Amino acid sequence: MWFDFKQKVQVEPDFDGPMTLPWEKNDGGRFWKLLHVRPAVVNLAGRGGVAAFFHRGVKPGWMFVCASDDLGDLFARAKDDPDIAEFEMRGGVYVTWSYVKPSFRDGVVAHLRKILRPEIETCALDGNAAYAVDPIAVFPPA
Repeated sequence: MWFDFKQKVQVEPDFDGPMTLPWEKNDGGRFWKLLHVRPAVVNLAGRGGVAAFFHRGVKPGWMFVCASDDLGDLFARAKDDPDIAEFEMRGGVYVTWSYVKPSFRDGVVAHLRKILRPEIETCALDGNAAYAVDPIAVFPPA
């Protein structure tokens, strides 16, 4: 049971809250360095989901969040994308992903963009998609 201390009333827990997604990490338990992701090795070719890009450096932060039907192709193209490559000099680009069903991807991205506020809003990587759908609450990568 949850309690609202201002009103001192019992409040039922909200079971419609954020879902926990299994965000992929490397063997060391950290986000993957984009330049080290080899799609064939981690079996990404043809697998769809949601990807979140992060950069380190003086002011680390989220760079870009998107959905793709082929994460392997997305990461291969991201390595050459000028918007993404710009952040490589800022301390490195890191990525994590979660396999999400196609019908939920846009909603998950809409939610993550709202809460993570990535520096890049639109990018050629996902066709400059707007993700103008109802958000689907998920816990962000951590």
